[in-house]
Amino acid sequence: MSMKDTCSSAFRQEHWDSFAQLFDEWYTRVPNEWKENARIKGIPNDISKVLLCEMGDYAFKWMDKKVPALGDQSPASYLETVEGANALRAAIMQMPR
Repeated sequence: MSMKDTCSSAFRQEHWDSFAQLFDEWYTRVPNEWKENARIKGIPNDISKVLLCEMGDYAFKWMDKKVPALGDQSPASYLETVEGANALRAAIMQMPR
């Protein structure tokens, strides 16, 4: 089973929705150019909301890095399918804070 499959099987939409909602107020202070850059790069709004609030504009570099916790794949590669995007959401929730 791949890391993507493992993360995807751990994904629960209601958990993600509750988690992402925690960033709503903070996201209003994220620069609009970052939000637009995320949209152009095809990062779903809910994912960019969490990442931009937590990482700032470093999130754009992180999306293209090979991440050991993601099976040495880039987060961007996870966005190629719905299952992959959900696996990325699950992985983001499990990241240390």
